[in-house]
Amino acid sequence: YLVLLLLTAVLMACDGPAGGDSDLPTLVPTIAVQESGNQAEPLDEDEQSDSAPDVEESSVVDEAASGQTAEGESEVNLDDSLLYNEPLDIDYRTTLEFYMTVEGERVGYVFADGRRTISPNASTMTFNMEGNAGGGLGETMTVTQIEDAFYYAAPPNDCISLAGQSGFENPFALFLDTGGFLTEEAERVLPDETINGVDSYHYELSQDNLLSWSVYDIYDADLYIAKEGGFVVRLLITGFGINEVVSGDAVQEGDIYYELNNIPESVSAITIPDGCEDAATIASDYPVMDDATAVISGPGVFSYETQNSFEDVIAFYKETLTANNEWAIAQEIVLEPNASITFTGAGGTLMVNLGPGQNGGVQVGIIATP
Repeated sequence: YLVLLLLTAVLMACDGPAGGDSDLPTLVPTIAVQESGNQAEPLDEDEQSDSAPDVEESSVVDEAASGQTAEGESEVNLDDSLLYNEPLDIDYRTTLEFYMTVEGERVGYVFADGRRTISPNASTMTFNMEGNAGGGLGETMTVTQIEDAFYYAAPPNDCISLAGQSGFENPFALFLDTGGFLTEEAERVLPDETINGVDSYHYELSQDNLLSWSVYDIYDADLYIAKEGGFVVRLLITGFGINEVVSGDAVQEGDIYYELNNIPESVSAITIPDGCEDAATIASDYPVMDDATAVISGPGVFSYETQNSFEDVIAFYKETLTANNEWAIAQEIVLEPNASITFTGAGGTLMVNLGPGQNGGVQVGIIATP
């Protein structure tokens, strides 16, 4: 929990729009749909974003006649969490296209393009946002995970680097997990199809499968699941409703388009984003205990976990920070396992917060203000 508070503090300290939501938003949409006679109107070609590459698709279908029985279950349980696991032991690319149009005009657009590699264990995803999409996070956001390091870059804000068992999942699990908003059982339709080069079962979604969206009217909703591996190959939903993620408006109604693709293919090497500090070399301007792990670094914020005792951590900071009279204790609040010690000095104000660590130790958060 302290880690999340510190990450929030980092985002609030950046130069983003005042009052913006600093939480990392999931791009799984929430659509509250009301009755409407509108019908989906496809966008003109010149309205499509240049940033969205074509997704490879083969419309190869089985030659089974309508009604013919094929291998595979006739229904899929959408409440089964295993369905939403990422493809195992293969590299793959993921794309997400998500937008809203109102009376034929697009009011918000999100396109995400990501890569995942098995060796090394790494993933990255870049979100490009237009119009009112993104809630003030900016036009571009990149989230990268390399082994146990995590990087968050949203120019013009400073990059945030997290290292050593930070507790954050890879970007695919963090942003694109469809488990939780699909529910009940979906009916299979024949024939099967080949989607993104993958032999797939085709399931048609209904309003009963989208209860958490309060969907009234769905134009099209299809789920494709790999015959081998059982992972989601494509999720496509179109309908009429409300979506604040892309429109920036909690009450505006419009046509919604949502398409998620997982594409098994070789991908280029994943590297640390430009402008980000290598998490393996993160250093602090303030004293840090020798066994520091789960390091988070950002402008004015430094956090880590230590396996030293609660009492020893408090003593360490009180002794080291006041040793040369550079800092003086202004306030001390200790309610084990939490503590907050505020120091003042020529460099401004320094707050050292302690709390329970994710790995059984003490989480230390240092926040500096001028």
